Amino acid sequence: MGHEVHITRRKNRWDEAGQNISAAEGELAVAVDPGLMAAPMWWNVGRIVSKNPSDVVIARMCRVAKMLDARVQGDVGEYCDA
Repeated sequence: MGHEVHITRRKNRWDEAGQNISAAEGELAVAVDPGLMAAPMWWNVGRIVSKNPSDVVIARMCRVAKMLDARVQGDVGEYCDA
């Protein structure tokens, strides 16, 4: 199964309402940090998702989230800060 971590603009990553991150924004964010290209990341329903990210990848996700005016949230609702 595994643990997923999400970059989201929504209050909670599972909320249906809220501002989306576009696929183009997701592609740009990954292009800005080439280290994310090696991480198992994908865009899904208005958020960017990584499966089983390392602490290094989570820190990079936090930097990208800041750039996108978003937050990093784990599967059970915990927020990650770097």
